[in-house]
Order: sequence, then C-alpha cells, then structure tokens
Amino acid sequence: MDFSSIIHFLTDKTRNLSSKALFIVFGVIILVFLDNTFSFSYYYNTSQKITQINEINEGLKDSTFSVLEKNKLIKLRTDIIEHKTLKDKAYDYLTNLNFETSEGDPSKTVETVKLETQRNSRIHFITSSWWIILSFGIFAIVIPFILLTQRRDVFNTLLGFIFIEGFAYLIALLLSKIFSFIPLIDNNPIYNYILNVILSGIILFILVLAGKNKKTTANTVS
Repeated sequence: MDFSSIIHFLTDKTRNLSSKALFIVFGVIILVFLDNTFSFSYYYNTSQKITQINEINEGLKDSTFSVLEKNKLIKLRTDIIEHKTLKDKAYDYLTNLNFETSEGDPSKTVETVKLETQRNSRIHFITSSWWIILSFGIFAIVIPFILLTQRRDVFNTLLGFIFIEGFAYLIALLLSKIFSFIPLIDNNPIYNYILNVILSGIILFILVLAGKNKKTTANTVS
C-alpha cells in the first residue's frame, strides 16, 4: 500500500474537509474490521492479561502480604479477566439480541420468555439483513471475474471489497439488533421473520430512492 498517496490526499488543500473526514472514518472502519477478522488486538490483550495474572499469582504466594492485600490482588485479578475493550462492549451489544435477554425482565411471564426463546438468532439475522447478505454473495462471485477480466489493482480492489463488506456487516448487525426489540407476534416467530424481511426491504427501497434522487439532483445542477 502506498502510504505517500494517503499522506498526499490528507494534506492536499484542494480536497475539502468532509472528504478527508470521510476517508479517515472509512479507514478506521477497515482497521476495526481487519482487527475483528484476524483478532490482532484480542491476542495481544489476552497475552497481556495472562502475564499480569501470572504476576498476581506470584504475588499471592508472598507471605509478607496481609489478608486484605491478597484480597485486593484477587479482586484485581478478577477485574483483569473480566475487562472488555470498548470494541468488545459495542460488538457484544449489537450481537446480544433483545429477545435473548428478556429473561431478566420482571414484566415477562415464564410462558412469554419460553415463547420468545423460540426465535432463532441466525434466522433472525438473515431475515433482518437479507439484501445485505445477498449483496455479499453477489460481490463474492463478481470480484474474481473482475480481477481476471479487467486490469485492476488487485490489492486495492480486495481492500475495497473488504471495506464494503465490513461496513455492510456492521449495518446488518445494527438492523438485527433494532428488529430484535419487536415483541413476539401472536406467539409465532415466523411472523417476526416475515416482518423483518418486509421492514428490511422498505429500508432498502428508501436507500435506493434516496440514491436516485441525489443522482437526479446532481445531473440537474450540472
């Protein structure tokens, strides 16, 4: 990757501030997606936790420590084990669907909770973001043909594909999370799946319509 071209883009005074900000946001999303895929930060954080826990365990063997100090070390060890990064908390929030956590809601009856758990999280995710999943499949099929039939920069093309799909995955998680707040309809999860498909389709229609209107406005101005 040519970092000099990135620096040139960011320092180019002819580029407006919004395009630079958008570029930085996209770059951060790519980094988060790559990190989530290859777990670089996860392995680093895990290694650091293991090192710190081993040091605490050695400290607990020290007979000069009082009971109070050892209890503090034990609490510190627990905090280290249970610590989560902001990225982990955000991902957990998006993947922790509302109908899976309703058991802690005192307003829910045992029968209601039992019925709500019938909703399958995988089917819920697919029906909530069906057009995003379909787009991913189409991209996965088309990209190899583009690389084989057209003279393109393989690295940049693949990087663009990874970015688009990473961003799409975040949108899919968000849709799945939002639709999980819809209560179980008539005690039948199938009705919820159907509603997911319809609502997701409406969102797709609105996005397509907005894109067409923006394109028409741009053509009119030019």
